[in-house]
Amino acid sequence: MAANNIRILKGGKTVQRVRTEANITVGIREGDAIKCAIGTGTNYAGVCLTGDPEQATDMFLGVSKSAGTETTAADGVIDVEIAVPGTIMECLATTVANLNTDALLLGLLFDHVAFDRSAATAAGVLTLDEDEGTDADVHGMMILDGRITDGMMYFTPSNAWIGRGLV
Repeated sequence: MAANNIRILKGGKTVQRVRTEANITVGIREGDAIKCAIGTGTNYAGVCLTGDPEQATDMFLGVSKSAGTETTAADGVIDVEIAVPGTIMECLATTVANLNTDALLLGLLFDHVAFDRSAATAAGVLTLDEDEGTDADVHGMMILDGRITDGMMYFTPSNAWIGRGLV
């Protein structure tokens, strides 16, 4: 796995370089979930934090392929592999014990959830929060499957670029 534990398995689109804002408190590492249209003037991309992405609020962009180059004094850039609905990604569950049997995993299939980040810093570990409870009107990721042996979740964005002409 990459530095922050998320990767695209299937259906990722092109890699796009996007701008990141200076003086951010959360650094960006490879393997981070990235949302866009944030920051000053909504002209930047940044990491997904706990509860992101939210429907009708956040625009999920994809997975970072490199660390961000921003500093406290200067804007930077990051390369992001674009993800759209149907792109299959993997990430560890927040609570691995919640899917360590087939019956538990079955109860999570097709739930709409969001990410969890253990800290709002570059050191924070990113997981998929299956604890959250499904809410398709709020949460931007849909669980497709998982591995009961190690808590790995397979999911797809449910709010990415739908209806915006980019596929």
